[in-house]
Amino acid sequence: MFLSALLTKAGYTPTRIATNAKVHLGDGPRITLIELDTQAEVPNLTTPPSRKKVTEAKQNCPISKALASVEIHVTAQLIK
Repeated sequence: MFLSALLTKAGYTPTRIATNAKVHLGDGPRITLIELDTQAEVPNLTTPPSRKKVTEAKQNCPISKALASVEIHVTAQLIK
């Protein structure tokens, strides 16, 4: 949702954004890693600005901030 907000604020209207999350548990149990795989369909957006927005969303999303002690990996694909 945060990525969608950032893109919209930048003048791009996403047609679709879908994210799958894989959560890894360690001893305790505790969350040791979160892998996010995002696919976005955003008309008129090129790959470089898209990567910048994904990084910005990862760093500033309220959920990412709440989970700051957990390693988070994000892969993103721009679908045309």
